[in-house]
Amino acid sequence: MTAKNFRVNNGLETGDVTITASSNAVTGVSSITLDNSNAPGANAVLANKKYVDDQLTAKASIISGSNNVTVGGSSVTLDIGGTDELTVTSGHVRIAGNLTVDGTETITNTNTLSVEDNIIECNRNVSSNAGMPSFTGLKANRGGTSSATEQDLFWVWDETFADDGTTTHGNAGGAWTAFRSANELNDKSLVDIRANIVHAQATSASYADVAERFEADAPMSEGAVVSLGGEAEITEVNGDLSDNVFGVISTQPAFMMNSDAGNSESHPFVAMTGRTPVRVIGQVNKGDRLVSSTVKGTARAITGADSINPFHVIGRALEAKTDDGIGLVNAVVRTNN
Repeated sequence: MTAKNFRVNNGLETGDVTITASSNAVTGVSSITLDNSNAPGANAVLANKKYVDDQLTAKASIISGSNNVTVGGSSVTLDIGGTDELTVTSGHVRIAGNLTVDGTETITNTNTLSVEDNIIECNRNVSSNAGMPSFTGLKANRGGTSSATEQDLFWVWDETFADDGTTTHGNAGGAWTAFRSANELNDKSLVDIRANIVHAQATSASYADVAERFEADAPMSEGAVVSLGGEAEITEVNGDLSDNVFGVISTQPAFMMNSDAGNSESHPFVAMTGRTPVRVIGQVNKGDRLVSSTVKGTARAITGADSINPFHVIGRALEAKTDDGIGLVNAVVRTNN
């Protein structure tokens, strides 16, 4: 059979399929097989898959009114009303306008965070002091285990700190504080802060003596009474009612001078002045003057038979001791020079 073309002037009906010549419409068609290797070249021609694919591949932008998304060779740009609000290139995303992120957590997986702003605001939605959280600030993640050297570190405004209300400046109902914690500050401990020079109106400390490190000729325990001498700078005083007493070993000084000289075994702190425990033998009454005893490195209370001068006195007891053994007694001390 020889294949030939035929023309339909008015229309053609075959079963449920109708071809209307005046409108070029085909109705009743469930499927049509076309040449998928060539794109149609004019209107009123059925579009095959290849034609649709070619058109989508060649499309460089999507436009809606004055907004459009443009795909270039190395970038994608979102234009809103004539302004490029978002530009994406290889390894880089730039947002031209403000960015609002709603949610409970924002995670940034970068090595360095660089911020151009000079102020970083926390608690943006707090409208009054009553809404302040207990802690506001920064957290350094160190693993969050129970080990003190791996607990997370915090630099925070502590709203729970009880300001005494008597300071000339400040009195803000809290204090900047450095903590370590393994459970998001539910349990916490204070940590050290280092600086070159601290400028302040006043300072405050939980402990009560000013101390300095001195080289010791042997390890010394808290409250030991020392004199200058021995094989190093200080040694435990040896002799009753010695006028060579110099000071008392302090393990928790409020202010530490010469702190880099060594450690507390080789260079213990000697309380220069203030309140610190003193190792004492025998009974003591509150207010008694303390002098060296016959026990090495140990003080005792003066008796009525003692003839003393200022060089004998280590300090004065702030509490009583009722037993005859050796123990620690809080006292106000000073160094003898």
